[in-house]
Amino acid sequence: MSDRADEHSAAAGRAAPVDPAARSGPGAADAPGPAGGLDPVDGPVSGAVADSASGAAADPGPRPAGDSVSGGVADSASGAADPGSRPAADPGSGPAGDFGPGPAGLVRFPLRAPANPVSRKAVALWLLHGLSWSVFVVVGSFFLARWAEDDRWSWLPDWVLGNIWWVPALTALLLLPAAIVEPFWRYAVHRWELSEDVVYTRSGWVSREWAFVPVSRIQTVDKAQGWTERALGLATVEIRTASHAGSSRIKGLDYEVAAGLAASLAHRAEQLRDDAT
Repeated sequence: MSDRADEHSAAAGRAAPVDPAARSGPGAADAPGPAGGLDPVDGPVSGAVADSASGAAADPGPRPAGDSVSGGVADSASGAADPGSRPAADPGSGPAGDFGPGPAGLVRFPLRAPANPVSRKAVALWLLHGLSWSVFVVVGSFFLARWAEDDRWSWLPDWVLGNIWWVPALTALLLLPAAIVEPFWRYAVHRWELSEDVVYTRSGWVSREWAFVPVSRIQTVDKAQGWTERALGLATVEIRTASHAGSSRIKGLDYEVAAGLAASLAHRAEQLRDDAT
């Protein structure tokens, strides 16, 4: 009987719950736990799982080098992005400035002016045309003002009829200076250049136009002269392609220059067509 009582008391001692206060008492921190970190009741439980079960935030601890989980992925799971894990921006992928790499790896360069100016005699040609047109408009406004004053147009206000002669005066004041300035402005803008396979031109004055005509697409090259151009020894080279938008004209060239350019373009276009076949 005594042996059975001892066995029952030993079993009761092994099954008795551990008092938490006994662990937290004096000297509990110095008492070594079971080997391998085994809890005497629940067995081997990691600190992170035990803390998460109790509602406390888990401490992941320092990550070793070469961890298979990157900081950005781990941080994104918790809602915070790691700025150090983002790839560096490619400076060439942004909008290009005046120079440097552009979209799709293209390099942008400033558009230079064509190399060759037109003839200086083109200033006289444009001056003659501008003055002729301006004089025609001024004379027309003079006759219009005289007609309005003589017939006394009733539908015009009295203050307009009383100042009708301001119309030709203002017309002359606006048109004649413009007719004098325009030829010099045009001469500064109009330029042309023939390269190995492209004709490059610039024309206009207030508004400007740049044209690039591939020599391989040229179908006909003509030179033309009006009566004023013939009087000044000038000519216009007309370059025509299959598309009207791709055609171009170079005005204000000396006749010899225009003839030589037309011959060179025709010969070069024929060579390129032969090479293509």
